[in-house]
Amino acid sequence: MVLKEKYDVIIVGAGPAGAGAAKALTGSGLSTLIVERDELPRYKMCSGIVFPSSRKFIEDNFGELPDKIKCSPAIVKGNRICLTHDSPIMDAPFSMFDEGDELEQEGFNTRRADLDYWLCRQSDADIQGNCRFSDVEKKGKQYLVHLIKDGEKISVRTDFLIGADGTMSRVRKKTFPGFDDTVGLLPNYEEIYTGSIDLDPGWLYLFMDERVTEYFATVFHKDDKIVLVTGVRERSAVKDYFQAFRTYLEEKHGLKVKETVASRGIVLTDMSATRNYCLGKEGILLAGEAGGFLRGGEGITSSLISGKAAGDAVVEAVQSGAPAIDCYQTLAREEMDRCNKVHENLAAVLGYNVFMRGTGERAS
Repeated sequence: MVLKEKYDVIIVGAGPAGAGAAKALTGSGLSTLIVERDELPRYKMCSGIVFPSSRKFIEDNFGELPDKIKCSPAIVKGNRICLTHDSPIMDAPFSMFDEGDELEQEGFNTRRADLDYWLCRQSDADIQGNCRFSDVEKKGKQYLVHLIKDGEKISVRTDFLIGADGTMSRVRKKTFPGFDDTVGLLPNYEEIYTGSIDLDPGWLYLFMDERVTEYFATVFHKDDKIVLVTGVRERSAVKDYFQAFRTYLEEKHGLKVKETVASRGIVLTDMSATRNYCLGKEGILLAGEAGGFLRGGEGITSSLISGKAAGDAVVEAVQSGAPAIDCYQTLAREEMDRCNKVHENLAAVLGYNVFMRGTGERAS
């Protein structure tokens, strides 16, 4: 695809936040471009579990999820939580932390790459993979966005820029130099296996014992694969904690690994847990985890909702002449409050903020 010299809106990131923004702009008459640094569909380290709240949002705004993006087991019944190695595993329905009216009790198990790509394609935006955001300059009332497309440097003008490029957002770094110095990082590491484990498919398992995690550790199933993840506060320690987690599962829950299919890492931030949001400025808006939106450990719902708020804010700004950031701050307030509430609920149940483990801080 040949990019135009000018778009009304450029969205950086082809995840749920970018898709939510693009869908909100659909039919507005504003030309929109989504750029994604990786080839599409692109893998995102995530459970891919569509919680009831995101399930409702998608059905209301995008339509019914196609079966082709779901994996087995297609239905996820809820969470199962083990607080310590000596604690029993407790059932925890999604409604404990995923509150809302008219929500289903069950979630969907999806392939995250296929989910994100399907969501983006429900908009009328141009979508360009292998196109990395490099920098942005203010040029009068417009922005000059510098991109690297297939290794070639190009620049595209736009009236509005939406950074939906995840926890380590380059849009945020370029727009707010120094802000990331205030952000705590939580490296997470996953391995995907063929094999067996004495844990029923159809649940998202959360293990909280501090011997295997400084965040929380998870187990879930994807088709014939078993996925293990743990998180910590120090990057150098993550594989040590992961090995302790795997050993625990082998000894206590019958994990038998036949083959390691893949291993990956990702970094989360403590932005929402510490209410350290970064929404943008003027015509640059930050949505999803780029802006700090996260409902506890679940990010799809908040990314979709904040992305929609960013897209709606652009439309409102065009129609009213008000600064886009002012519109966005108003439209995103409800989702910020919901993120804060989920963190409070988690801290009340567990007795600590999972994003602050390893720092000595307890739940307030």
